[in-house]
Amino acid sequence: MCATSQPPARCLQISSPGGWEEFVEDVCGAGPAVMKGGHPGLDRLNEIGAKYGMEYQG
Repeated sequence: MCATSQPPARCLQISSPGGWEEFVEDVCGAGPAVMKGGHPGLDRLNEIGAKYGMEYQG
């Protein structure tokens, strides 16, 4: 069973300074290679994020 809401959930993200959208484009461009077991793999996310001065921690 999948939990859903009506209307669908919405989210507004404001990132400052700009550039996060370029990170998202690179992550999407990496495709399934970023995923591990159905979740984003931190090693690959951090590899992409290093270009933008970003680091994710688990």
